[in-house]
Amino acid sequence: MPVKVEIDVDDKTRINIKSELRFKDLITSIPGTRFDRKNNVWHLPVSWSACLALSNTFGASIEVGPELQAWSDNEHQNRIVPSYEYRTLTDLAEGDDDLYPHQRAGVKFLTTARQALLADQPGLGKSAQAIRAMDEVARSGGNPYPALVVCPNTLKTNWKREFEKWSPDTRVLVINGTSTQRRKQFEAVLNPLPGEEAPQVVIINWESLRSHTRLGFYGGIAFVRCVEHGGTDENISPARCEVHPGELNQIEFSTVIADEIHRSKDPKSKQTRALWGATGDAEYRFALTGTPLANNVLDLWSILHWLAPLEWPTKSRWMDRMVNSMENQYGGIHIIGVRPEMQEEFFATVNPRIRRMLKAIVLPWLPEVVTEIRTVEMGAKQKKAYNQMRDNFIAELDGGEFIVASSSLTKTTRLIQFASASAELVEDPATGEPKVRLSEPSATLDAVMTDLQSGDFGDDSIAISSVSSQLLNLLSARLNKANIEHGMITGDITPDMRQAHIDSFQAERTKVILFTVQAGGVGVTLTAARRLLRIQRPWSLVDDTQANDRVHRIGSEIHDSIIITDYVVSDTVQARVQEVLDEKGESFEEVVQDKEQLKAMLKQEAGSKKVTAVNKRKAGDAK
Repeated sequence: MPVKVEIDVDDKTRINIKSELRFKDLITSIPGTRFDRKNNVWHLPVSWSACLALSNTFGASIEVGPELQAWSDNEHQNRIVPSYEYRTLTDLAEGDDDLYPHQRAGVKFLTTARQALLADQPGLGKSAQAIRAMDEVARSGGNPYPALVVCPNTLKTNWKREFEKWSPDTRVLVINGTSTQRRKQFEAVLNPLPGEEAPQVVIINWESLRSHTRLGFYGGIAFVRCVEHGGTDENISPARCEVHPGELNQIEFSTVIADEIHRSKDPKSKQTRALWGATGDAEYRFALTGTPLANNVLDLWSILHWLAPLEWPTKSRWMDRMVNSMENQYGGIHIIGVRPEMQEEFFATVNPRIRRMLKAIVLPWLPEVVTEIRTVEMGAKQKKAYNQMRDNFIAELDGGEFIVASSSLTKTTRLIQFASASAELVEDPATGEPKVRLSEPSATLDAVMTDLQSGDFGDDSIAISSVSSQLLNLLSARLNKANIEHGMITGDITPDMRQAHIDSFQAERTKVILFTVQAGGVGVTLTAARRLLRIQRPWSLVDDTQANDRVHRIGSEIHDSIIITDYVVSDTVQARVQEVLDEKGESFEEVVQDKEQLKAMLKQEAGSKKVTAVNKRKAGDAK
């Protein structure tokens, strides 16, 4: 008896699977399958990934019903095939004249796929593509509004400016302020005043999202409930209740844009589940990030589940089917990568949802990136503290105080600090407890200041990045003492002052700007910089890549090259940071396949040159 599959008569969102008992293990290997005991049939959500999994699992043993066959043919013709066409297209003539050719292709991809991840490298204009995609939907007779934009807090104003630039007639509301102030601002959407039109786009930051929406469901995670929603604790207010509808749940969004979607890679986090809860039944879902994988392929599932929940219904089954893993020495799971035998199915489901363009391909005129390492030797004071912490989990400071690391994680943090500078204990004004603060001397800052003042960098404008704002504050004090004007982008700088520093640097009124990889790593353009000095790199591949792309993006073509200089302290944990970033880069490459794109481009160029040479030879022979 063949395995019979057909769309359910009563529920058009699921596939019925009828088979003999011997196929049970194969059926349960497909993510999303459930057994209906009442009707003695297996159910599976209707999706393209389900169709592929059924076909790959049962092959010739499968019998497809006419309704499912018709759905599959329609999906293949109207989404899969055109999405494949647009996902790798670098030059599209039709579309808005003020967009780059690759952006026009990106707009077409987003509107065709409808739920898609735009993973272009930072600096290629993803926000412009998402905004114009909504305009394209409207021009085609659809309605992309109301729309929700979820982004980092530092990018809310930037997104408003992007709408003013790319879709100036769109009415935009930025949600700001305290929780009470934010709730009042939602009234403009929920209850506009007579004669006033409601905003079409609501912009809110990731951190505020969960205060204005119910959370999405994931696995067996229990919800915090108020009494009204089945809870027993009368102290749980509606504002704290995780199933209580919030303001965002009262708006039926047609489009949701999740900027820097890598922030929702953990499906257990409330931030991720808040995005799921706020999205509702939005037809258009655009995920934006230049770094979709922070650690390994598992980071992708949460993003894909948000984009198309029916295609990626369960993480554990998807992981079992697609991912190669092994238990590590600590009892945890080490992710090796995509199973070799499942790569074809993996990319057949993922590729129609993901488009990624590389700067080297679509913006070949951008300058070459040159990297160099400048080695730093620690001074005696730094080295003493570093070695004590490394060997004994404890370090003695100059004043006789001791810093103790209570765990290996704390020890690693302290080693990173001692590799960068010295430290001191100060009283935390909030708790009264002692806390560690970076202090002078710092061999790294000695090296940076020597190089700056010795003229090593000529007249180049320079951006300097660090994980620690304390380290940048120490450097800023040194620059002030040396009368070197500079700007700052850290979490302590107000948005207005931050923008003023960026504008001054971009206009070359100041030649140096300092930024932390968190505060300045996204949504910031520092293309006036020909040089990036990295004095402290993060463990995160996402943060590291984003920081680099502040200087190498559209606008940096004013330079003949971009020089990235790492200041690495000899024989310290900083070398291990470099290794970890390289390892994560290998996992990233397996999925995004940047090298394959570059190889294809070079092969195409070689073929074009060969054809040109043959044509020239033929023309010569004709003469």
